[in-house]
Amino acid sequence: MTSAAPLPHLKAAEIRLAHAVAGFVPELGLNRMSVEAGARSLSLSAGERDLTAPHGAADIAAILWREHDAVLLSDATAESLCTLKIRDKIGFLLNLRLDEAARHEKLASRLMGFFALPQHAALYHRLLWETADIIWRLAGDKALDENHYSKRMIVSGILTTAMVTRLSRGREAQLEQINRNIGQVMEFEKFKAKLPAKPEEIILNLARSLGRLRFGRTTADATP
Repeated sequence: MTSAAPLPHLKAAEIRLAHAVAGFVPELGLNRMSVEAGARSLSLSAGERDLTAPHGAADIAAILWREHDAVLLSDATAESLCTLKIRDKIGFLLNLRLDEAARHEKLASRLMGFFALPQHAALYHRLLWETADIIWRLAGDKALDENHYSKRMIVSGILTTAMVTRLSRGREAQLEQINRNIGQVMEFEKFKAKLPAKPEEIILNLARSLGRLRFGRTTADATP
């Protein structure tokens, strides 16, 4: 059989293959079988398939995930954010992202099942972090201190649990959970602001104290 002519751009080839594979994922799962089936549907040779997605299903999963992120970066989304407060921006962006992913629920369920496997945890956490970073940047966050990281960890956690809620209990449960989670985060931030020391500072000071007990004076202690 004559192989298909090479696609002119690798990025276009990746997206084309990911879309083809996605059609087989609801029945086959996201695995080598669905990747091979998608490649065959495009008349790609094994070499072309492996050049396009050298890490197989993991590459496809990353492409599909990032395509769901694209809705956050649209002009329509930017217009919708203009008049919202930061809390409402976070909620809007989370729900928008989840709605985009859940448009094809069987595919979304398979994708989450793929990420739930231990060998894919690092990839999932990296993609989650990217999404959380996009959401906070669009909401106007400019923090460069420890809050930069804690905010993204919080949104990553909300995104994961809300997706599970959406797939198991539906959109209304998703909306309620996100609203509740964001409310809890805001209450904690208010509580933290009233503390004489931030929790992050308490943990850092505790680490320093333990270091002194174990190793004696630290470099920070030696600084005048």
